[in-house]
Amino acid sequence: MNKKLALFLFLASVFCLSAKKDKNTVNFDIQDIFASGKFQPESLGEVQMLPDGGHYAMEDNDPATKAPLIIRYSFEDKNPVDTLLNTAKDSLPKGFKMEDYKFSKTGRYIIIEGNENHIYRHSSEAKYVVYDTKTKKMTPVFKGALVFYADMAPDESKVGFVYKNNIYIQNLNDNSTPKQITTDGETNKIINGKTDWVYEEEFAMCQVYNWSPKGDKIAFYRFDESKVKEYELTKYDSIYPTYYRYKYPIAGEDNSEVSIWIYNLNKDTKTKLDIGEKNDQYIPRIKWTNDNNVLAIERLNRRQNDFELLFANATDFSIRKIYEEKNNTYVEITDNLFFLKDNSFLITSEAEGYNQIYLHSSTGKLIKKLTPGNFDVNNIEAVNEDSGIVYFSCQPEPIHHWVFRAFLDGKYVERIDMKPPRSYIESGVKDLKIIAPYSIQYFEYHGQLSAEFSANQQYYIQHWSSSANPPVVSIYKSNGDLVRTLIDNKDFAGDIKQYNLPPKEFFDLPIGNGITLDAWIIKPPHMNKHKKYPVLFTIYGGPGIQTVVDGWNGTGQEIWSRWLALKGYIVVSVDNRGTGGRGAEFKKCTYKKLGQLESDDQIAAAKYMASLPYVDASRIGVFGWSFGGYMTSLLLTKGADVFKTGVAVAPVTDWRYYDNIYTERYMLKPSENKNGYDSTSVLTYAKNLKGHLLIIHGLFDDNVHPQNTIALLKEFIKYNKKYDSEFYPDKNHGISGGNTRLHLFTRINDYILENL
Repeated sequence: MNKKLALFLFLASVFCLSAKKDKNTVNFDIQDIFASGKFQPESLGEVQMLPDGGHYAMEDNDPATKAPLIIRYSFEDKNPVDTLLNTAKDSLPKGFKMEDYKFSKTGRYIIIEGNENHIYRHSSEAKYVVYDTKTKKMTPVFKGALVFYADMAPDESKVGFVYKNNIYIQNLNDNSTPKQITTDGETNKIINGKTDWVYEEEFAMCQVYNWSPKGDKIAFYRFDESKVKEYELTKYDSIYPTYYRYKYPIAGEDNSEVSIWIYNLNKDTKTKLDIGEKNDQYIPRIKWTNDNNVLAIERLNRRQNDFELLFANATDFSIRKIYEEKNNTYVEITDNLFFLKDNSFLITSEAEGYNQIYLHSSTGKLIKKLTPGNFDVNNIEAVNEDSGIVYFSCQPEPIHHWVFRAFLDGKYVERIDMKPPRSYIESGVKDLKIIAPYSIQYFEYHGQLSAEFSANQQYYIQHWSSSANPPVVSIYKSNGDLVRTLIDNKDFAGDIKQYNLPPKEFFDLPIGNGITLDAWIIKPPHMNKHKKYPVLFTIYGGPGIQTVVDGWNGTGQEIWSRWLALKGYIVVSVDNRGTGGRGAEFKKCTYKKLGQLESDDQIAAAKYMASLPYVDASRIGVFGWSFGGYMTSLLLTKGADVFKTGVAVAPVTDWRYYDNIYTERYMLKPSENKNGYDSTSVLTYAKNLKGHLLIIHGLFDDNVHPQNTIALLKEFIKYNKKYDSEFYPDKNHGISGGNTRLHLFTRINDYILENL
C-alpha cells in the first residue's frame, strides 16, 4: 500500500474514532444532576385561582428586597394587575417567614402560613396570619403560636384551627380569646380535627374539621388512639439520643376508634353521630353537601370491599344510606365526589371494570353513566353546572394522561383541546342536537396533559410535556382558544442538547401467556452491534402506580438514568401487573398475593431482555425505592438466578411490618391470609440471595420502619449471606435534606458501576 495513502487512512480512522468518542462523551457528573439545578426546567409554581373567575394569584419575590409577594394576574393579560401582598411593606409579625397561603371564599382575606414544622409526609404545624387585602390589617392566629390547619369560615368572620389535638375558633372581628370547642385532646391518645398517622398516610388527609356552607356548624373527626400500639424512632441529634413515640397500627392490629361530631356555633353544642361500629370500619372522607344541614359521610368496612355514602342530618342527626358499592377485592378511595346544586352527585367507580363517572340523584338513584369508555378516569377536575360540563383527567391510553370533558346529559365526551361541536354553541345544552350520540372522540395522543381551571371554568392553565419535551404551560379559554403561553422551556431544551441525553423509547414487552407489559428503554448512543450491554431495571411496581408514562420526569433520578446510558448501560422500566392505567382487572389481580405476580413479571421481563442479542444476560440489575425497594429485595432473592445486582432503598421486607390500612386492603389480615404473607415475604427467600445487594434506609423513617431492613439483614446473617448496607441517621422515608440526596445517589451510582 502507498505510504501516503496508508498514513491518510490511519489519520482518517483516528479522526473518526475521535469524533465518535466525542459524541459519547459524558460531559456532566452526579453532582451536576443532584446539586446544580441545571437539569431543572422552568416551572410555573403554585397558582391560586381567585373567586371572580377572571384572575389568578402567584407568589414572587420583590426584585429589590427579595421579600415574598402575592401578585394578581388576569387570564387575558400577561402583565400583573396588582400586588395583593408585599411582605416587606405589609408588616408581617417579626420573625414570620411566609411559606404558603390561601384565599377566603370571596378572596378578600389571605390566610398566610409560615414557619412550618413538618410532622409526617403531609402534616405540619405552622404559624398563621389572616391578612385583609382591603384594610391591610394583619391578624395573627392564636397570638402567633404554632397550630395546625387554620381555615376561615365561609362568612369570613372567624377562623378555626387545631392546637394540642383540640379545635379552636377565633373571632376576627374582636380581640376575644379563641373559643376552645373540644377539651379532651391528648398526645398519643385523643385527636380532634386532625388525623392519626395511618389515616394521613393511606387516605391522604390531614385537616378533618369542615365548616358548613353557612359557617354556623363544624363537622369534625375524633380519633381515640388509646388501643393503638406505639412505635419508637431514635434521633441522633445530641450526646444522648432522643426518642419519638407515635401510634402506628400494623397489619392485623387495633386502629383508632373514629367518631364524627357536629358542633353548632349558635347553640354551643357538640353531637356525636351514630355511624356504626367503632374500630372495624374506616371513615375516609366527610363533606358538606350544598344543603347547610346535610353532611355526607363515606364509610368503608375494615376489609375495604364495602363502601357506603351516608347523609347525616345536622338538625335531628338522623343517618340514611344513599349509595353503596361492594367489590370482591377492594374499593378505591378518591376525592371524586361532587355535589350539584340540587344535591345530586357525581362519583367514580370501578364497578364495570374501568374507573368511570356516574351521576346519581340526591336520593342515590343512578341517573346515568357519563363516561362510556374503556379507560380509567383519574380525577373529576371541575364541574360547570350551568353549561352542563364535567372536566376530568383520564388515561385514554395507559402511558398517556389527558383531560376530557363530559356533558351531564351523558351523550357526549371529548378531549378538552377539541372545539365544542357547533350544535352546543348554537343551541346550548338543554336543546342539544346530538352530533355523535353516546360517543367518544379519540385522536392521537402524545405526552401528558393536565389542566387547572378558573373558578368559573371559563379558563384553564394547561400543562403539557412528553418524555422528549420539557413542560409547556399555557392559558386557554374553555372553548379551546389559546390565550397565551406562560412557559415554553425552549431555552432549557436548547441548553440540555449539549449533553446528548439519549431518548426514552416506549415499547410493549411480552412475558408469555399472551401478556404484554408497558415498558420504556434508554439505550446507549451509537451501540456496537458486536457488543453486549448490561441492563438496569428501575422499578416501583406497587398497586395503581405507573413508572411508564410519556411525560417529562424532571427528577434527578430520570437524568441519572440517561447518564447511565451514556456510560454504556441499558436502562429499562416495566409496569408489571398490579399497576395502573389498564383497568381494575389488571390492577387487582394481585389481591391477597401482593408482590407475587409483580415479581414474576419483572423476572419474566428480565429474561426477555436477556434474550436480546445486544444484552449481557449475566449483568442484569435492579434499583427501586419503597415498594420498588421491596421488589428489588425480592428480585435479588426470589429472582436470584436472573438479577446480578440490586439497590433497595427503604424496602418493606415483610407485609406484617407495614400499616394495616394499606396492607389489609391488598392482603387481608395476617390471620386471614398466612400463606399469602409468607409467600410474598422477602424473609422467606433470604437464603437464596446471590450477587450484590445494597440496602439503604433512613433511621427516622416513620413510614417504612428501619425494622424491615434489620429483619432482612438478620436473615442474611443467619444464612451467612453477604450484603451491603447504608443507613442515614435522622432521615425519613424521603432521605433528603442538605447534602443527603447527592450523597445517596453517589453511593447508589458507585455501587452499580462497581458491581453491574
